[in-house]
Amino acid sequence: MATTRSKTTEIRFMLRALALTAILTAAVPGFAQETQGQQPVRSVYTNSFKDNWEFSVGVEYLSFYSQFEDGMNLSKSPFKSYRANFGAAASIGKWFTPEIGLRTKASGYWGKAVISDDAEKNSIRFYAFQEQAMLNLSNLIGGYRPDRLYSAIPYAGAGFVRNCTYNDNSFGVGFGLLNRFRINDQVSAHADLGLTFAGNDNYRESMDAPQFQLGRYKWVSLEIGLTFNLGRSTWGQAQRRSAPIITDPVGITMPQSGEEEIKTTRVVAGGPVPSGMILVPRGHIRMGLEKQDSLWGNQTPVRDISVDDFYMDRTEVTNAQYHEFIQDVMDSIIVQRLGDPYYQGSLQRVIESLYITNPVTGEKNIDTRQLNFCYEVYDYGEAVKRRNRLDPYERNLNTDIQVDPEEEVIISKDTAYIDDSGRIIRATIERPLSGPYDFLNTYIVNIYPDTTCWVNDFPNADNEMYSRYYFSHPDYKDYPVVGVTWEQANAYCAWRTERAIDRLGANARDFQRYRLPTEAEWEYAARGRSQNEFPWEQVKAGNGKGMFYANFMPDNGNFTKDGNIITSRVGIYPSNTYGLFDMAGNVAEWTSTAFTASGIEAMNAINPQLKYNAAIEDPYRLKKKSVRGGSWKDPESHIKSAWRMSEYQNQPRSYIGFRCVRSIATTPSEKTVISAVQKKTR
Repeated sequence: MATTRSKTTEIRFMLRALALTAILTAAVPGFAQETQGQQPVRSVYTNSFKDNWEFSVGVEYLSFYSQFEDGMNLSKSPFKSYRANFGAAASIGKWFTPEIGLRTKASGYWGKAVISDDAEKNSIRFYAFQEQAMLNLSNLIGGYRPDRLYSAIPYAGAGFVRNCTYNDNSFGVGFGLLNRFRINDQVSAHADLGLTFAGNDNYRESMDAPQFQLGRYKWVSLEIGLTFNLGRSTWGQAQRRSAPIITDPVGITMPQSGEEEIKTTRVVAGGPVPSGMILVPRGHIRMGLEKQDSLWGNQTPVRDISVDDFYMDRTEVTNAQYHEFIQDVMDSIIVQRLGDPYYQGSLQRVIESLYITNPVTGEKNIDTRQLNFCYEVYDYGEAVKRRNRLDPYERNLNTDIQVDPEEEVIISKDTAYIDDSGRIIRATIERPLSGPYDFLNTYIVNIYPDTTCWVNDFPNADNEMYSRYYFSHPDYKDYPVVGVTWEQANAYCAWRTERAIDRLGANARDFQRYRLPTEAEWEYAARGRSQNEFPWEQVKAGNGKGMFYANFMPDNGNFTKDGNIITSRVGIYPSNTYGLFDMAGNVAEWTSTAFTASGIEAMNAINPQLKYNAAIEDPYRLKKKSVRGGSWKDPESHIKSAWRMSEYQNQPRSYIGFRCVRSIATTPSEKTVISAVQKKTR
């Protein structure tokens, strides 16, 4: 009867322990979702499967307890020789997020049955294997920090226990607190305080061992050791959302392709450096075409310029990455409408409101007119100009000029709103200077790319297939997004910035915004370290053996000669010496620079830029932006790094895409040649 009661109690305990383990594991994603605000974010950090593995080794001090000692008046002290011993442990595990991980732990030691106060009589040899779920409480509560020195990691698990002395197998359940102390990115020390329960109800009888019942036993352990990180130990950021799938306006479903990464590789002045970017170190180039193109007759100004350090995307923004943008805007609309009494809290009703049905074909598609993104940009450049000081006595340092305290300073700012019919109304207003908010510009942009650009750009071609499938079919997810205007590209940069700042929180003080590259930055980056005419070392775009270094139009119209007829997947051609892909051909790329015929001659020689935010009422000719790099439809002469093209900022094209850059908050000085020589002569 006692044996049956013991088994029943043990089974109940094991079931409770397993239930607690499941609850701890399941609770973390829910917590992550609640802490992200209104957006239904399921996870905020991710890495590839090969990263964030760890291997631990350590020595253990164990103190054993069992039901046999009940009523024997034995001391419960964990340091008594009849219950304490040493062992060794090793484990291998993986973290799936900064908060959740799994590990397999193996332990082997001389243990104690604790049937008396005789240490030798109590000795048992055994080993144990457990599968344990780990919860990094420090990251869960305080947020992930790559330089965190201490982490508290509670864990729970279950597994197999082998009693080698009495040839018994049993089931064990363990709990504990793993305390980890960071040494560097690859190594940390740990102190693991654990409690394990195991059970066995077999009888043993032999000449060497008296008859006794080996019932449930338990032990407290303290492990000291080292943990080694295998693969990358830091974490990147990503969103995985559970909103509806996106469909193209022509009705083709686009499965979501994954995550837009904001993976931290190192920190510059408080902000993360996304792993999808490349550092382009500061330097000097002679910008422009040294040899003017006699065929096309374009005169390109030439000038020596210098640019500061910046980070640039390795590749052009892809369809998959741009879909993340659209999905995020859809999520925001859904969350807002769920709180609107009109929709009665019905998710299905909200989702239905985002779709329209073609009355002719019956196809149900997303109403792309609703996908509007609103963002604000503070114009630091205008805000710090002396003429815009709030104090009239600070506006002019010329003491010969009498200050007029009643002087009225007129500023202009961009604003936008959506009227009752759902149309976006943009305006540039002028008003007297009143305060810092005068320099906060508001923009509302419809973000869905124009998938009909393939037909409108080439009216005498059968490109309907590209209009239907290029942005919607998963086979094109790694192709550069096209049909995106200059305004939409800027909106994408603003969204990417907002998302990064939301993740960083208080650490975002010095975060530099994502933006389009200036014309000078783009050419400097495209030329590579050797500042070549093309992004590669060779003079021509091919090696003469049918192999090409870019996707363009070779041989006056044989588009297929370079392996593609339109765009290609990003990154399949060789990179330049900075590690940037497709800086020539594939798609031309928007820059932030306003296009003028004089080009670089109208700009400064340091970080040159010509910026003009055209008002809606400005003449259309003032709304041209510089486009660089040439595309899949252009001849070899147009994919040179210095070749200048232009397009109107509201024009979507099937051959124009973009990539993002970020400035660096600090650019430390380098040692000069003179100082190096002086150092040698000391």
